[in-house]
Amino acid sequence: MRGHVALAAGALLLTGTAIVPASAAESLAAPEAATASGFKLTVDQHTIDGEVGSVIAPPGDTLQVAATATPSQAPLALHAGPGLNARPMGARHWRVDVEHTPGVHALVARDHATGARQPVNVFVPQSFDPSQRQIDGYRIGQYELTPRHGNPIYDPPTALLRIDRDDVDARLSPDFTIGQFLCHQQPQQWPKFALVRPALVAKLETILDALREKGIEADTLTVMSGYRTPQYNAAIGNTTVYSRHLYGGAADIYVDTNHDDEMDDLDGNGRIDIGDAQWLAQLVETVDATHPRFAGGLSAYPANAEHGPFVHVDVRGTAVRW
Repeated sequence: MRGHVALAAGALLLTGTAIVPASAAESLAAPEAATASGFKLTVDQHTIDGEVGSVIAPPGDTLQVAATATPSQAPLALHAGPGLNARPMGARHWRVDVEHTPGVHALVARDHATGARQPVNVFVPQSFDPSQRQIDGYRIGQYELTPRHGNPIYDPPTALLRIDRDDVDARLSPDFTIGQFLCHQQPQQWPKFALVRPALVAKLETILDALREKGIEADTLTVMSGYRTPQYNAAIGNTTVYSRHLYGGAADIYVDTNHDDEMDDLDGNGRIDIGDAQWLAQLVETVDATHPRFAGGLSAYPANAEHGPFVHVDVRGTAVRW
């Protein structure tokens, strides 16, 4: 796995993600366009060990950013985009204040002596009153105000990621963009809002690694359904008011290496059917067995008139099969 996800005090750290521009002069770049940094960057003492990093930080938060293992003795520069205020605390240490500007913001650490760079996405969520049914014109619906069985993973959200049209290609990890997890509603409405749990992204990256170990060179997993608003969840006929999709912790996925919008023939029987979803589900079983923190729901679904076969995965913390 090219990155990992860690929970930091005050901020959620997603490491190994793609580039967000630090200035208007730098457009969004593909992950492979990033220069190998040659140094390690830490955010709140969590090391970013991939090409780029991503942080979910609430407005008003302060991030402690430091560079270690630098090959050059020259001072590093940290370029902060709008919405962030970086102050040097030493040659390789900065304090970054997160302003009250929801959206996707950018940090790029640079070693001007070597040209090495380490970009970091900073996702700043927007506060949300769960008793309300919409936010900035985006329909949310009604969250259950009492968590299921008192479990805090079902607490209604008090903040949502704000995603503008230009943000959809910002990556949460080397192989997944925030746009892959958006709810399939109000296609012309911007901004949109979403929830994505770091553990879910880490699990999907680990599933990709397992596929590649079997010789399946998928560049991503198709996320057929990621975050769902309660409004959308009800509109598609789902009566599960505590669906993990509503809390950013579930994804319906399939493998599509030939980009034909359909599951690949993973079991090699010459057909696209439930057997391929079951093959993928078995692979996910091995991932869950070796990574207990990814424990969650798992089920293989057959094709119907609307879609091909797929697999539901989530990170609810306990193994559930149906």
